[in-house]
Amino acid sequence: MDELLGKAGEDPLIEDLDLGDMPVAGTRITADTEERQPETLDTVLPEDDTPIPVAVREESGEALQWESSDSAAEALSHAARVKADGTEREETEAVWSGLKPEPEKDNFYVKSEQNEAVERTTEHVPEEPPLQETPEPILTFDAPQEPPKRRSSAGKKILLTAAVLLAVTAASYTIYGQKYHRVFLPNTVINGVDVSGKSAVDAEAAMNAGIADYKLTIQARENEEASISAAEVNLHYDFGDTLSHLIENQNIFTWGPRYFSRHEESLDAMAKLDDERFESAVKALPFFQADTFKKPVNAHISDYQSGKAYTVVKEEEGTELKTEEATAKIKEAVSTLQPNLNLDSEKLYTEPEVRSDDEALVKSAEAMNQYLKTDISYSGDSGIVLNGEQLHSWISPDGKGGVKLDDAKLNEFIKTLASKYDSYNKPKSLKSSWGPTVTVKSGSYGWKVNQDAEKSWLREAIASGTKTQRTPEFSQKAASLSGADYGSTYVEVNLSAQHLYFYKDGKQLLSSDFVSGNESKGTVTHTGAYAISYKQRNATLRGQGYAAPVNYWMPFNNGEGFHDASWRNTFGGNIYLTAGSHGCVNLPPAVAKTLFENVSAGTPVLVYTLPGTEPKKTEPTPAATPTESSSGAESQSAQDSNAAATSAAAAKPSETKKGPGQTESGSPNPSISTGAPQNKPGTGSVQPAPGEGGSN
Repeated sequence: MDELLGKAGEDPLIEDLDLGDMPVAGTRITADTEERQPETLDTVLPEDDTPIPVAVREESGEALQWESSDSAAEALSHAARVKADGTEREETEAVWSGLKPEPEKDNFYVKSEQNEAVERTTEHVPEEPPLQETPEPILTFDAPQEPPKRRSSAGKKILLTAAVLLAVTAASYTIYGQKYHRVFLPNTVINGVDVSGKSAVDAEAAMNAGIADYKLTIQARENEEASISAAEVNLHYDFGDTLSHLIENQNIFTWGPRYFSRHEESLDAMAKLDDERFESAVKALPFFQADTFKKPVNAHISDYQSGKAYTVVKEEEGTELKTEEATAKIKEAVSTLQPNLNLDSEKLYTEPEVRSDDEALVKSAEAMNQYLKTDISYSGDSGIVLNGEQLHSWISPDGKGGVKLDDAKLNEFIKTLASKYDSYNKPKSLKSSWGPTVTVKSGSYGWKVNQDAEKSWLREAIASGTKTQRTPEFSQKAASLSGADYGSTYVEVNLSAQHLYFYKDGKQLLSSDFVSGNESKGTVTHTGAYAISYKQRNATLRGQGYAAPVNYWMPFNNGEGFHDASWRNTFGGNIYLTAGSHGCVNLPPAVAKTLFENVSAGTPVLVYTLPGTEPKKTEPTPAATPTESSSGAESQSAQDSNAAATSAAAAKPSETKKGPGQTESGSPNPSISTGAPQNKPGTGSVQPAPGEGGSN
């Protein structure tokens, strides 16, 4: 060992040893101090000159700790000091006597023969008891790498020269790149303009020069195209600090590669213009003149043409600009340097609200054509026909695929219809049996159109295009729709003459005197056109203070009606003036029976007065026309004569003589039946209205 340590300073191999890669001597940290103390070592070296890594096993009671020194030289020096110290050699050899070199391997093993830590101190150590054998851990170290060879001085010079050149080149590259703190890098293009090597100010000037020749071409509907140039509106860029910021954010060290690659920037900044000059330029455009605008026309259904169907007429686009929107769009186009702008494509014209492909419009046209198929001819001599000639002005599309029917025009039509058919409560003209034509005023008899029902029917009929002959809906009916509404079957009552006639199907069936209401007491029989409400056998007529049973009861005006008056001896004349009925028409029993058997509910009753036909008090009554005596009371012979006359008249109506000046009335259309509403008779008796005939 001494020899080995003595040669350590002379061996060139050891001198050139790269100590950075060597395992080095170990140290130990004691439990009660943090002072590092060198460990007593005994190193076994292989026979060759290979540097030997030194392994040190340390124990600190509970753990092993290894710590490397800075160099192998320190390890060797430490070993030498241990060997030189004779007092410690014995202890050291005892500790490390178990180490066995294994030169045939790249590694060596260090074995410890004791389990306790060995601590060097400067104090006297008392004799320790014999060491106990403990299992010895085996530590294995990789063989040291081949130490690097020495470099020649020539190689060092080359490397040094290369390093200097590289440093100079890098410095030059960096110094040259400093200018790009102020200008754009090579191959920089902004918005299509090359700004390489230009400052922010110069770059903006170059970009403004690039738009000096800019022009926006505008296409308009039904007009030649027009344009607005940059010069007209003073168009220019003003990027503010944007370009400066782009330069600041450049990587100046990329200036070299940028010579070989193009870098483009696209800025969203809009070009600015002079607003007043722009407004003037826009107003001067030919298609901005409001007085030349054509307003759009909606698609619509064609006008009515007799005999032709409706069609959908295509919309008209017009040339009316949305001026505010168009102005804004043109300004945007100029500011963003757009080359062209089509006002039509940009939908800057006022659009029609309805187009020809509108589904609702097409369906409405189809529905309206269905309405035009309607053809309704109203019966009678009204002359009313409802078809497309009238309906086209009533209908229009409802905007939902249907048809809107003009209610006002429909109501007007219904009123016209009613005015033609309604004869209810209207005067009626009658060619009297006495000759003159009389006017029968008021009364409840006649036609009355049910306007609500007819309107409802018409709505459905028109919508479905109905073709038909039509009789209106009536709330009250009469005998005939042609000519006189009372037809050819009616009872004619002349209050002035106190005489009546009954015509059936145009032929006179009865002619008889009667007694009407008492004029002196105000219980008169009322004039007017009425209809027999119903007829009843064996009724009892009741009023205030009386009850009169009758065999034949035929009311026509509320409580007024025809009935037999068996309590009377005479009829006709002037009896009614002071001894008349309570308002009924009293008939001889035989006449009442015949009338009852030939009338029905709805048979017209025409009651009138005809001055000049009053009975004469001094003249004898013809056999066929009984008259009242001058005293107002008939004798038994007169009564018998009157009864015989009325019986004869009832038995042979065709042989009945006409009165003075009497002619046959015209025969209305017998094919139209009566249909006035009927009032049901009472059970067992009839309560006449005040003024109805009874005991008188």
